[in-house]
Amino acid sequence: MTRVPLSISHGAVARPSARLGPLAVEAPDEDILTLAVAAAEALPAPADGPPVVRIDLVGEFPAEAEWQMLEALGARDAAIHRVPAGPGQLFETLLRSTDRASSGPALVLAVDQSSAGSGRGSDHGALAVAFRISEGPGIVVESVRSHATSPAEAKRPLRLPPSGSRGAMPLLLLGDETRVGAAAGAAAGLGYAPAIVPRAPPGTGAAPTAPYGLALRAAPPAEGGAVEFALAVLADDRDVFVRARATGPIRWTEAPIPTPMNVAAPPAREEAGELDARAEGAYVPRARYLENLPSRWRLLAEKCSPCDRLTFPVRGACASCGSSELTTVPLARSGWVVEASTTVHPGAQPTEFDRTVAAGGAYSVVVARAPEGPKATFQVAGPAGTAPVGTRVSPVLRRLYPMEGEWRYGRKAVPAGARSP
Repeated sequence: MTRVPLSISHGAVARPSARLGPLAVEAPDEDILTLAVAAAEALPAPADGPPVVRIDLVGEFPAEAEWQMLEALGARDAAIHRVPAGPGQLFETLLRSTDRASSGPALVLAVDQSSAGSGRGSDHGALAVAFRISEGPGIVVESVRSHATSPAEAKRPLRLPPSGSRGAMPLLLLGDETRVGAAAGAAAGLGYAPAIVPRAPPGTGAAPTAPYGLALRAAPPAEGGAVEFALAVLADDRDVFVRARATGPIRWTEAPIPTPMNVAAPPAREEAGELDARAEGAYVPRARYLENLPSRWRLLAEKCSPCDRLTFPVRGACASCGSSELTTVPLARSGWVVEASTTVHPGAQPTEFDRTVAAGGAYSVVVARAPEGPKATFQVAGPAGTAPVGTRVSPVLRRLYPMEGEWRYGRKAVPAGARSP
């Protein structure tokens, strides 16, 4: 097999919408699946080319996440690989992804759930990072050194190897300020030019530490050739040292975040039996729910060849002329305009949304028109009243309600903060 160089060409970030003090934590309708999908969808749309052939999931993904991720991303033929959580595992995965022979583009999706209130040491917020691996210039991870640290070892400076480069190799340092400062002092004598990625000041609403996946964003772009750099991540129980090479800059994007919602307690974890609710009068059989996923999750519509009209959701026949000569096309994931809005107050909600009301009170429902023309009804992600008529919204995948022992997912509207002309 001819070996074709692979690299990290694009990156994207998705942050949850709730805030617990300075931490970004999952809202009641967010989880590891919705954050991973949001990060993947924030990647720039690829040019025409081969489909994704491999998806690596780094984190504590539930058992059903494999088929859900393939369905949500429209990559049913891709191979799914699971990797345990942790910065060391993430960079080991990126190392394997850029070191393999090319058989097509790949995705690496890493999600770190919030530890707020868990008692597992220092609290941190939630974050999802997506990397696209493809042919061409970008960042190649060349080596990863990772080792566990005891509480006593965590107080010592990071052991850095000599850079082995002519001149100073850029070194990005993330972690506890005391250890980062000590490592920066040692790095200068080993051929590194330390660049500390600072913690966000308390009370700013930002994540208290720079997420490890974002460190690659700071890699120096190549100017006429490859640029080597190193990354040191000083986590609570593990140190990771990464060497990488940039043959070109990578493009970073960020998923839309609805109006921040302050919460008074950490996100609750579901206990056994909590998802066994069944709606009274609005029961949707699982077979019907699965049948509608292409439209519910991926916003697929059908374009009629004879009359050129769009039908949404898909139904196998043109809603205008009845023709079955149809082509499946995706609708835009941004730029929808709210044409009608209402607020559902506590007591007026269908029973499957009792948890939604219990967690956040009243919620809004809107009718929005896609840039291509079709309309759809969405619940609004965020506080009630934040998407009045004229607001531009982006449909994002979120939890809807529990039924028959599982969460049902669908698109909710995230206000873009701008009104249409």
